[in-house]
Amino acid sequence: CSQFQFHKVEMSEHDRRYGVNDVRYFFFERLVISKPEWKYVFIVDAFDVRIGMSPCAGLKQDTLYIGIEQDRLKNHPWMKARFSKMGGKYDQWYKTKIQAKTKILNCGITGGSRPMMMQLLRRMTEVLQDPALAIRKKQEDINLNMAALNYIIYNEFEGSFSSGAPVHSVYKRFEAKRTDVWFIHK
Repeated sequence: CSQFQFHKVEMSEHDRRYGVNDVRYFFFERLVISKPEWKYVFIVDAFDVRIGMSPCAGLKQDTLYIGIEQDRLKNHPWMKARFSKMGGKYDQWYKTKIQAKTKILNCGITGGSRPMMMQLLRRMTEVLQDPALAIRKKQEDINLNMAALNYIIYNEFEGSFSSGAPVHSVYKRFEAKRTDVWFIHK
């Protein structure tokens, strides 16, 4: 199938505690660096995201395209636990800066122009490697990609990202027949 290319990766190159959802960002960054001909890049979940229609006509050079959930970020039990595991400035931001209506951004759909995605991927790997992460002092697996994405996007890309239609369907509404959005996410 000519539309797909597979790349073998060596998981042993990175901290063994990284979950697959975190370690993938190091490989994504390396892959995008190795493909300078790519003008736009989308990274989507393999099994719960489908294509609704081509995004090409609607792409903007200075915009990131990010999945968004219906759940609110503030006081969400799973996200609260992730930020607690991050600790420090990340947990402080979560506890003090989140607005009540702020929604959870989802790593299942990320995309944009090569420069925007390179900036995002660089920041994701920097945050995931931050030696100040509280979880680094414990012997626990690291699964912080969702918290890292929310922290980075809301702090560094505010006003430069787009979510919801036409980027994607309503998350977890199983809108399989939609053809007016680029991606259908569950």
